Amino acid sequence: MIKRMILNSDDFGMTEGVSIGTIHSHTDGILTSTTCLMNMPYTEFALNLAKNTPKLGVGIHLVFTMGRPLIPGVKSFTDEDGNFKKLNNYPEGESKVDLDELYTEWKAQIDKFIELAGKKPTHIDSHHHVHLFSHHQEISIRLAKEYDIPMRQKQPITNHYEFVRCDESFYGDDLTTDAFKSIIQSDDEVLEIMSHPAYVDQRLLDISGYNLPRAKEMEIIRSEKLKKFIQDNKIELITYADLE
Repeated sequence: MIKRMILNSDDFGMTEGVSIGTIHSHTDGILTSTTCLMNMPYTEFALNLAKNTPKLGVGIHLVFTMGRPLIPGVKSFTDEDGNFKKLNNYPEGESKVDLDELYTEWKAQIDKFIELAGKKPTHIDSHHHVHLFSHHQEISIRLAKEYDIPMRQKQPITNHYEFVRCDESFYGDDLTTDAFKSIIQSDDEVLEIMSHPAYVDQRLLDISGYNLPRAKEMEIIRSEKLKKFIQDNKIELITYADLE
């Protein structure tokens, strides 16, 4: 059984429903952390909501497979209309993007976070795990060290902060309280569980293929049964800001 848990909600700022659902999963449930997309119409809305929940850790959800870049003129990962290329342009996680362009874009996303939130993000992760692509790791590690913040990892690739394994199995159509309980039976001292709770709104249906199960995720995260299980097993709920 794990002793400490980070329950992170990805995609903060993607839509109004995602943003409000994230907040409610924290105030009414066991969600401890979230990560914000910086190129979405609801980015500022989400970060303003988070200012009223100071115990919610808020990191950055780096992106280059959805929406548009913050830096104009980047070419190696945008299409003819200036939008980020979709994930299917990078088969088997491979990428040949210009690393200088990637560094400039991701740094701009972090700097925008700091400007809007008034503080550094608690940690780095990314939409579709692109920060862990082998071709991108040197850039994500460089930025994590430059801003002195932890980074989501599936296996150790940097040691400037305590390693936390990310479990991404709380996802899909088979979502139950018992399935969540089984995840935290692992031998990890501390574990991050990735989640995507949301109120499903029309924008989410329009832009994301993963939509309806988010409502089920939120129901489980807010359930009294799961909250009692966490309490009874003395699992400490933490954020990336609590890591050494």
